[in-house]
Amino acid sequence: MAETSGDWPIRTDKPNPFTPPPLSSRDLISALLDTVIHHIFSFLPLQDVVKTSVLSKRWRPTWTTATDLVFDGEIVARPCGTLDFSFIVDSVLIQCTSPTVKRFHITNFEYNEAHRLKFNLWLRFAEGHRVEELGLRLLPNTELPMFYILPRFLYCWSWLVRLEVWVCCFSLVRTIRWPCLKVLSILYSNLSDDILEEIFRGCPVLESLELWGCWDVKNIVIESTSVKELILEGLAFSNIQKIWAPHLLSLRMSGIWGPHTVFRLDDVSSLVEAKLKFSILPSDEKMHSGMLKEHFEKLREVTTMTIGVWCLQKLSLLEMEEVPAPLLKCQSLTLHANVTQWDLPGIAYMLRSSRCLEKLVMHLLMLELDEESKECFNYDGEDFLRSRKNFQCLAKHLKRVEITTDIHGLERLLPLIKFLLGETLSLEKMIIKADLGMEHGQEHLQAVDLSKLLGVSQNMLSYRRASKNAEVIFSHSFK
Repeated sequence: MAETSGDWPIRTDKPNPFTPPPLSSRDLISALLDTVIHHIFSFLPLQDVVKTSVLSKRWRPTWTTATDLVFDGEIVARPCGTLDFSFIVDSVLIQCTSPTVKRFHITNFEYNEAHRLKFNLWLRFAEGHRVEELGLRLLPNTELPMFYILPRFLYCWSWLVRLEVWVCCFSLVRTIRWPCLKVLSILYSNLSDDILEEIFRGCPVLESLELWGCWDVKNIVIESTSVKELILEGLAFSNIQKIWAPHLLSLRMSGIWGPHTVFRLDDVSSLVEAKLKFSILPSDEKMHSGMLKEHFEKLREVTTMTIGVWCLQKLSLLEMEEVPAPLLKCQSLTLHANVTQWDLPGIAYMLRSSRCLEKLVMHLLMLELDEESKECFNYDGEDFLRSRKNFQCLAKHLKRVEITTDIHGLERLLPLIKFLLGETLSLEKMIIKADLGMEHGQEHLQAVDLSKLLGVSQNMLSYRRASKNAEVIFSHSFK
C-alpha cells in the first residue's frame, strides 16, 4: 500500500512492472501499456502525474517510472500550495525508479545562492539518469539578483540533446563537450565571444541557437555547417557588431537592442528565412536607415521575410529619399506596421524590392502620428502609391494578400487596398480580417462599429479588380 503526505504520495512498496494485477472485463484503464501511460504523463504537470496513483492499483506505482519530470515553481507558490518546492523535488527524485529520464525541467523558480548546492544535487540526479532534455528556467531574485553558475560536470554530458537555461552563467574553466546537443537556448546570461566560440566548437551537431536578453555579446561567428537557426531577442545590453554565419538558413531578430547599435551581416549567404522585428532605441534615423539598406543587400536570396514596425519606418525614410531598393527574391512577406502615412512608404519600398512576391501578409495597428511626423509625411495615400513605379510583383507573381487590423485602421487602409486590387494582375485571393475589441461591450459594437464595418466592406467590394480571378473575403472577429 502507499501512504500519503500532504499532496504527494510516498511509495513504500516496490511494484513488479512485469506482473500487472488481473483485469476485470471493465477495467480498461489498467490494461494500458506503460509506454502509453508515459505518453499520457508527458502532457501533464507533475503534480497531476502523481495524482494518477489513485486511478487504480495498476496506476498506483506507475508515476514513479515517469520519464518526464517537470517541476513548476509557480504552481507550488499558489495560495493552495502547502509544500516547499525543494521538498517536492527531493521527494519525487527519491522515489523515481526509471533508469533513464528523458526530460528534466525546473521552471518558474526564484533562484538565490542558498539554492546552489541543492541545484547541484538535482543535476547529479539528471546526470545519473542520462537526461536528454534539460531545462533550468530560473527567475532572478527581485531583491538581490543571483545567477546559477552551471557546474563543471554538466559540460561533459555526451548524451544531452536539448538545453535551455535562464539566469545561468557559463564558465570557461571546463571545455564544453556536448556531441549530441541539437537545440540550445540561453536567456539572461553573461556571455562573451569566447564562450560562444567554445559552445560552437563543443557542439558539432548543434542546429538551433537562441540568445535572449544576454549581454556582452559582440561578434557572432558561426563556422559550423550544422547550425541552421539563430534567434536573437532583446539584446539591449549587448553591443552587437557583426553576424557571420555562411551556413545559416534562418535568422530571427526581435526585441529592443542596445542604444545606437550598428551591426553588420558579414556573410549570411545561405539564408532562406529572415525575421527583422528588432528596434534600436534611441535611434539615429539616417545611420540606421543606411544599416538596414546594407542588410537587405545581404538578404537578396531570402525567400521568406518578416519586417517589424521599427525596421519598416526606417525603410520609409529610404523610400521618401528615393533610395534605390535592392531586388529581393522574397516570395512570402509579412509586415508588422502602424496604420499611418509614416509606414506606407516602407510598404511601398518592400513591394518594389520583392519582385518575386507571391504572398503578402500585413498585421496593422492604429497609431496617431506626432506633429513632426505629420509634416514629414503629409500626402494622399492613393496618389503616393500611384506615383511609385516598378511594382513587378503586382504584374507577375502576387497571388494572395492577407490584412489584419481593427475597424478604425481599416478605414485608413482603403487607399492601399484599392491600389492592390486595381494593380495586381495575378491576384487570386484577398482576405481582410477586422479584429473588433470588446472594451465597450458587444451591443455598442453592433450599433456603431458593425455599421461602419458594413460601409467599409461595401466600398472595398466596389473597387476595380485588375485580376478577373480575384476573390475578396471579408471577416471580423470579437476579442
